Amino acid sequence: MSINFIKHFIVTTILFFFLCGSVSAEVKISSLPKPPPSAKLRVFVVAVSTEFKSVKRPFIWPVSPEEFERRQKLAIGERLKLQGIYEVVNAGDLRAVMGDQTVASWEWIANDWALAKDVGKALHADYVMLSERSLRAHLQFDTKLINLNTGKQFETSGYIPFSRLRIMTNDQRNLAGAEVIKIQFRRIFHDSKSDLIHTVILKGNIAEKEPMAPERVALPPKEKPSQALPVPIANAPKTQAEAVTPQDTLADSKISEKQLAFEKELEKALSAKDKKTDSPRLVVYDFDAADRLKVVGLILTEALREELHNLGGFVLVNRENILKIMDEYKLQQTSLIDEKQAVKIGKWLAANEAVTGKLDILGNTSILQVKRVDIKTLRTMALGSLKCPTGQEDELLGQMAQLAKTLSQSAR
Repeated sequence: MSINFIKHFIVTTILFFFLCGSVSAEVKISSLPKPPPSAKLRVFVVAVSTEFKSVKRPFIWPVSPEEFERRQKLAIGERLKLQGIYEVVNAGDLRAVMGDQTVASWEWIANDWALAKDVGKALHADYVMLSERSLRAHLQFDTKLINLNTGKQFETSGYIPFSRLRIMTNDQRNLAGAEVIKIQFRRIFHDSKSDLIHTVILKGNIAEKEPMAPERVALPPKEKPSQALPVPIANAPKTQAEAVTPQDTLADSKISEKQLAFEKELEKALSAKDKKTDSPRLVVYDFDAADRLKVVGLILTEALREELHNLGGFVLVNRENILKIMDEYKLQQTSLIDEKQAVKIGKWLAANEAVTGKLDILGNTSILQVKRVDIKTLRTMALGSLKCPTGQEDELLGQMAQLAKTLSQSAR
């Protein structure tokens, strides 16, 4: 690589980021009245699509970046709502803060997502979730979650090599795109769950002096939005400004351990779609908890689902299907306090076994009691309990893997 080329690259890069910073400064951000207090974590979602010169040949997405961003934000927003932990910033609040301004992908990304953070703070969000799809020497996906109060960041990334994409059918490519979202959500949640509980507890302490907004059970949309991610088409003209980075030329020559783990998990998810299993079908219900611990209970429930998923031995019923059944039969979340009712719903979900739990406070101690039952016989198959000082429920997360093992002891 010549000295002149390096000098030209450095000058171009400096000018590019100077231009990004100067244009981003023109984006107007208005103030938004503080929304009613809520125990849920308020999240602002930003999705962007960027393209880089490939060292092999040019590619372009079959849909516009704007359409991809719209689909991605919708899919991420629905997935967050379904977990019951989050309150996603709605379009009306975003319009109140930004009006009808159109913001380019590079404007969001410039200066380490400075604009996204500023808008998130103006929206009174607790976190901003950033999703970036980029085209380099491979199909790259990056997800980042930023705590807007502390600045703490959690991120994960992974790519699908073009060598793999070329041998996949369109259906397989779309399925792979949807599975990438799920994998990265699990990774982000795994890394951030302790921070999420800390934020929930802090919000709860502050909100004790303010009336809480009524909580609603998040239900899936009547028509599920498409989560399929478009794949690139070769030898098509470019429509978006490009930047080149020296790292792109080495992207396929060095594969990190995290990337290998990502590909392994993706392969496992894709192959599972075509295989039948004799493993018991298990439904894990949201833990029953008092109002002040409701969201903490949901985070702990999700953490247990995560550990059971990693442990294997079960086919887990996803939360979306649970909520769908509850919606169809006009049931409320409180109905699951009744174990017999929970078992009945499990039958409707074609589940063999169910896990129920309760998070309660006894004096200065928080106690989580969980059990696994056989849906057909109502027999208790395993029991487990955890405890910690009240206000330090994040300590339970470190014991969740052992709890999952305890609950799965008699798994077939």
